[in-house]
Amino acid sequence: MFSDGLDVPTALRIHQTFADRTQLGFGIGTNLTNEVGLTPLNIVMKLTGANAQPVAKLSDSPGKTLCEDMTFLAYLRQVFNVKAD
Repeated sequence: MFSDGLDVPTALRIHQTFADRTQLGFGIGTNLTNEVGLTPLNIVMKLTGANAQPVAKLSDSPGKTLCEDMTFLAYLRQVFNVKAD
């Protein structure tokens, strides 16, 4: 799921690069939902679960990682070979 500072042209370039290799998702917030020229609000909504299953927000900034299920987070660390802090 790509989401950091995306706009539609950037999402299309990423899709063209990776679509034949993996499933992709995009979160285009401010640039998609605020197209009326006003200063955007600094509001972020983050998914915490889906269909009674845990989810995680992974970030290149460790303080922005979000997951309420420590077992799922441990699983992700194992899959992506990342040591716990």
